Amino acid sequence: MKKSLNNYAFSNQKYYLRLLIVLFSLIIMVMAILVPYLLSKDITALTSSISRTYKVGSLAHNDLKASETFYYIDEGETKIAQQAAAEKTLPIFKLSEIETNLIHANLEKSFNNNDKIKQLPSGQQVLLKQLVERLVNRYTAAGIFNANELKQVSQEGYQEITLINGEPSIKSVENLFNYESVFSDAKEQLDLYEELFRFNEKSLVVGVLESVLRENVFYDLLQTKTMRQDASTLVEPVTVKVEKGQYILKKDHVIKSSDIKALMAMRIANSKINGGKLVGQILFVLIVTAYAFYAFYTTFDKSNRRFQYLMLFLAAVFLSQIATLLVLKGTANFTKISNEPFLPLFVAPIVLVLVTNLKRCGIITALLLGSYGLLLPQATISTLFFVVGVSAGGIYFIRYVTKRVDMLFQWSFTIVWAVVILIVNNLFNGYGLANIASPIGILIINISVTFAIVSVLLPLLELIWNFPTPFRLRELAYSDLPALTKLSQQAVGTYNHSMQVSEMAHRAAEAIGADPLLARVGAMYHDIGKIENADYFIENQLGNNKHDDLKASLSVAIIKSHLKVGIEKAREARLPQEVIDIVAQHHGNDVIAIFLKEAEEAARAEGSSAVVEAQDYAYNGLVPQSREAAIVMLADGVEAASRSIAKPTLLKYERLVNQIFMGKIERKQLISSGLSITDLDTISFVFVQFLTGRDHKRIEYPNQQQEQKSEK
Repeated sequence: MKKSLNNYAFSNQKYYLRLLIVLFSLIIMVMAILVPYLLSKDITALTSSISRTYKVGSLAHNDLKASETFYYIDEGETKIAQQAAAEKTLPIFKLSEIETNLIHANLEKSFNNNDKIKQLPSGQQVLLKQLVERLVNRYTAAGIFNANELKQVSQEGYQEITLINGEPSIKSVENLFNYESVFSDAKEQLDLYEELFRFNEKSLVVGVLESVLRENVFYDLLQTKTMRQDASTLVEPVTVKVEKGQYILKKDHVIKSSDIKALMAMRIANSKINGGKLVGQILFVLIVTAYAFYAFYTTFDKSNRRFQYLMLFLAAVFLSQIATLLVLKGTANFTKISNEPFLPLFVAPIVLVLVTNLKRCGIITALLLGSYGLLLPQATISTLFFVVGVSAGGIYFIRYVTKRVDMLFQWSFTIVWAVVILIVNNLFNGYGLANIASPIGILIINISVTFAIVSVLLPLLELIWNFPTPFRLRELAYSDLPALTKLSQQAVGTYNHSMQVSEMAHRAAEAIGADPLLARVGAMYHDIGKIENADYFIENQLGNNKHDDLKASLSVAIIKSHLKVGIEKAREARLPQEVIDIVAQHHGNDVIAIFLKEAEEAARAEGSSAVVEAQDYAYNGLVPQSREAAIVMLADGVEAASRSIAKPTLLKYERLVNQIFMGKIERKQLISSGLSITDLDTISFVFVQFLTGRDHKRIEYPNQQQEQKSEK
């Protein structure tokens, strides 16, 4: 099939656009997995709303069951168990060999250097020395503790300590020696030997002990803390199991702290991604993306904008994913039952419907975004229903949009519909209606921001890519551009013909569900190329036909040139590509029969053996590639031919329309248009109704009757 004159530049870009589309498709699939992962990593974002929504000691407003079996660690109970294990680790004291050795070394010196002891009899000195050594050994072996350190551990609640003297041993605090209690004990020990020593000798022993004894056991705080930490880490976490279907909250029951813990644990558990779950999510994303891509791709099978629309679709999905991440991150600290009213997923479907003029595109986009939404933390089984339901309402009300101001009405209708969907969604999930006011307020803000973005974004898309949005087409349909004004001045007949064709095309497109505004604008500009050489077209001729003096081949060249000129004029006027396509395709590759016949007759008259090729007398364009282009082709042929009917009647119009339609079908001019037989029947009926209404006979006024009689 030959390419249209307006398609060459776009075709050269297809390879480049395909690479971009593959890249963007991969990006949105990665984002579909990455966004839920990033949100699930933010534990605060997952759980902070629970502690504000559900208060310990308040009554639960609804029943809430576990959606699946899950386990969670009760951190509070675990900390209690760890603290108990740490507290069971006794304070650790170490006996210092260095201090002990110093005590014994000082004992020898003190005893030998004591002048009073030297004055005693030698036998008495030996007995005294043996007693002192026995007492020193008693105390150094048992350990002399710091009184303040013993007091500290007693205040901490410990009645026993661990003494490390080679092998660790457990000692009772009340039986331990400190520097003060040593001398009390020493006096008691000396009393046992009262018959062997005189009073002054006991005082000598006490004096020696005072000079040599010192603390030789010390509290090892560092090792105590280390052992307690080790004991704490050995404690198994306290795990709680919640069975699927188990009540976490029961309506009108008091909420306990354990209920809050279970709610938080359920939300965290639902957001976690394990290996199997990740594989499932990847396959899910691949499948839904492939389906959406295929549906979108095939929708524009015959459109020159297929790749542009695909890029816009993918870009809109990507930006929606980024917006979802930012909004859910930013609203993590809001008190909310669910995230659904916050989801910024309604701009993309509405924009795509307005840009493509196909509601199907918006539904495909909403289905894909809703499917991705199922992967988000806190998503429910109804998240897809919510996204598609609200989007479908906004898309449906677009049918009533004809002017930009109508967006206000669409906004209000969409809000009402969205609130209905939200109420249904809350009831379905068991949230009830007790706290519905806040979600409704959030949803109203969401829808309002959506329409504000759409109102700003749409003119930018129209300006940059010249998309044929309803607003852009309406502006073209009901305001004359300079090119159309020039046509009305230089080719009055063509202009009037175009206005008639535009009305016929609008009515027919509306009747079969095609785009009536696109058909109207395409028809208004379909013959814009007749601005040049206007006198060579029959509708602009008032006298002789200029083609009478030309060869058929030259006449055909002039007639065919209005397509090429029309495409150039349409581009100069910055008409949307879809309108330019109608200009290029409204004659298809049909034969210009009158000049073909004239050429054949001239060849026979000249006795020429040369064969007149029908292709030389045919248009060089594509056959109509859309319903709108085909409607303009049919309306163009019918309106022009209807001018030649003398004394028109309903029956004559029906025969004419049927003849033209059958001719187009036989010459395969409608083969790529997408029109069905039912569509053609409807269009035929609309055309006949229009022609009979246009040419209906009026009652003659008396003055007209008198003028007619006088003329006779």
